[in-house]
Amino acid sequence: MIETYYQQIQEILSNNTFQEYGVLGLFLNSLLSATAIPLPTEILTSALLVGGENELLIAMVLIAGSSIGGLINYFIGFGGKKLFSKYKNEKNQKSLNEQRKGHKLLNKFGWSAIFFSSWIPVIGDLILISAGVKKMEFKKFVLLMIAGKIVKSTIVVTGLGALF
Repeated sequence: MIETYYQQIQEILSNNTFQEYGVLGLFLNSLLSATAIPLPTEILTSALLVGGENELLIAMVLIAGSSIGGLINYFIGFGGKKLFSKYKNEKNQKSLNEQRKGHKLLNKFGWSAIFFSSWIPVIGDLILISAGVKKMEFKKFVLLMIAGKIVKSTIVVTGLGALF
């Protein structure tokens, strides 16, 4: 079973489709990935590294895309509280439960939750939305969110760069 997954990963990484859009595709991928759409950026990052793209450029593009996505999340929360309460119904009950998880983590861990949110798939994005709902101090939010994105992107690119 592990061998099958390994072969599938090798096929994906050797596929030039990911490399076709280059760093622009990576930027869009990281932007969407940072806005509660669970798209893995690591696959495209690996493909670009295999293709010989510059590690520093890849890291900068990941940081830019994911940081803009994080800001979008904050502003969704900042202005979207009325929208969420207006359309509160059974269809989005699951979404509201996930949003509550983001609130709980933000309440429990405070500003450190903002820093580490980039490491938590989907729930991390909800933490950033919750920060907007709570109207947390914007300058401090941006500083901690971008610092977290820088650390994560640097570790991911450096780690994957060492593998490829």
